[in-house]
Amino acid sequence: MPARPGVEASLDCGSGAAMISSPTRTVRPDYREAGAGYRELRRRRIPRRLVGAALVVIVLGLAAVAGWRIQSTISNLSNETTLGKNELLEGGRILKAGGLGLTKAQAETASGDFQRAGQHFANAHAILKQSRLIGVIGVIPPVRRQIDAAGELTDMGVHLARGGQGLVAVFSVVLTQEPVTHAGSPGERVLALLDAIDPKVSALSAELGIVEQDRSRIPSSGLLPPLANAVGQLDAKVNFADAARALNDLRTDEPGLRQFLGQSAPRTYLVLQQDSAELRATGGFIGSIGYLSFDHGKMSPFQPENVYLIDDKSPGGVAPPAPLEKTFHLKTWTLRDSNWSPDFAAAAKQAEFFLQLEANKKVDGVIAIDPYFISKILTVTGPVQVPETGDVVDANTFFTTTLNRVEVDPAVGKRFLSYAAKAMFAHLLATPSSKWLPLLQTVQWGCDTRSVQAYLHDPQAESLISRHSCSGQLHPLTGDGLMVIDSNVGGNKDDFWLQRSFHLTLAPPPNGAVRHTLRIHLSGLSPHDKPGSVTKPLTGSWGYTGWLRIYLPPSATMVSSSGAELKAADDLGRRVLQGWLYVPFDQTVDVTVAYDLAPVAAKDASRHLDLYWQKQAGRLADPISIDLQLPAGWKLQSARAGSSRLHAAKISSDLSVDRTFSFDYGPS
Repeated sequence: MPARPGVEASLDCGSGAAMISSPTRTVRPDYREAGAGYRELRRRRIPRRLVGAALVVIVLGLAAVAGWRIQSTISNLSNETTLGKNELLEGGRILKAGGLGLTKAQAETASGDFQRAGQHFANAHAILKQSRLIGVIGVIPPVRRQIDAAGELTDMGVHLARGGQGLVAVFSVVLTQEPVTHAGSPGERVLALLDAIDPKVSALSAELGIVEQDRSRIPSSGLLPPLANAVGQLDAKVNFADAARALNDLRTDEPGLRQFLGQSAPRTYLVLQQDSAELRATGGFIGSIGYLSFDHGKMSPFQPENVYLIDDKSPGGVAPPAPLEKTFHLKTWTLRDSNWSPDFAAAAKQAEFFLQLEANKKVDGVIAIDPYFISKILTVTGPVQVPETGDVVDANTFFTTTLNRVEVDPAVGKRFLSYAAKAMFAHLLATPSSKWLPLLQTVQWGCDTRSVQAYLHDPQAESLISRHSCSGQLHPLTGDGLMVIDSNVGGNKDDFWLQRSFHLTLAPPPNGAVRHTLRIHLSGLSPHDKPGSVTKPLTGSWGYTGWLRIYLPPSATMVSSSGAELKAADDLGRRVLQGWLYVPFDQTVDVTVAYDLAPVAAKDASRHLDLYWQKQAGRLADPISIDLQLPAGWKLQSARAGSSRLHAAKISSDLSVDRTFSFDYGPS
């Protein structure tokens, strides 16, 4: 195309750039300026502040959505755990209230509570494990700590709920509260209960084991207040150690209980009914006996007998203990006086020997009970009528009614104990399952107080009664200790009124043996005549005659005695101080004995003293006191009575059960 005049146009193809020239100058376009223009144009179209604001809005929106979702998740989590906790506690409350008397309706309600609790806790656990948001924020260490603790807590709830359902299944075995009307049913139902719970115990233990593991992984500090409060509430409501111990005890006791009830072979036990109003070494004079028999749990009718009818058949020829021979002028030793040893196993073997000698009868063990135990049983069962005499006895009247019938009514005499025992056992057979737990607690009370003692041939059954403190043995000593045994050899009921109290002073020197001074205070004995008779007093003709024995560690050395004629001897692996004791009517008598025993050395020239004071069977709760008198310049470092820490060297207690004390002392 022709160029316009005055303008020359050319194209430099080699450089690839267009050049525009004029007659006066040549103009080259500046593409850098053009690019800047475009960029300026873009900045004008999308300002940076607008982009930043948009990003902020987006981030805030996402945060709001995430926060809403986190808040919603936490709210759901809190709601599920709260509902689970409430259902779990309600199910536990029903089980505790119902106990062995749980009704079918209660069981169904509790089972539903536990089922719902498990579902709520499972939902909460799933939220923690499956929520993506919780997984994202869980990368922050402090947050992870809370999430992990919450996970363990919800898992605990799941397994506690399963354990609760297992307990409902166990209790359902004894749902009925109908009275038993045929002999032997309680034992049979106990065996049925054991059969039913046996496969469930392992499952219960497994659930509890998981709960304990979960709890051990929850930290003791650093938790947020709501989570820390939830853990605290669970700890307050569930004692894991006690629950594990209860299951372990059940497993341990089961074989012995089965053997006692005659599951593998029929069992017959000699029952000694001891009269603690006429005190003897293992609890009281044996005025009546009976036979308790089980065969696969079924109990035969209780067969009580007057012990004199058996002793009348004695062939004789067995020398009695010297105190019995002297006071009663006995020509032979018999069943009614067999409990001379304070160790019940030894006394039981002696009773079995006389039973076979006099009645040609063998048994599988011996059980002793006293009026205190029967009175305690009556608090659970309620009053019992004795058909043969028409008496109605209860917890408050049994002891006195027995005393009056045995000693006052010649037409009844010692047979009353047999009549009463027969009525008692019949009443026990009709006890509903709702009272089984109180009865078991009463039996344990009897074992702890030595109102119930037993010696059984079967090793598993014997292990059972030993674990529950029913063996009545004279326990071996690992340190210091004592046991005061008083036997009434006056042939009267003085011990119903005679009161005893004990005071022990411990005086350790800087070096050498600890001086022990034991004072036994006896009082309260006045003459009591039989109603309508002045020739046969209940309390004898002049006062109390006893044979006193004080069992000490084998290394004890007697220093002096007053108030009783005591001499040192050895018996049952212990040093025993023994002799005659007399308490006239309306007088007080103090027996004071001093003896020495070396202490146990401790670190840094200090001393440690453990004292085990064992009670005598047949006494309820004689008062005792201990006074540790330290030498000048010495101080008490610590003292304990049982598991209780004390802050003084003077202790007051009683012998309702065996007592343990410990002292640490040394130079100031």
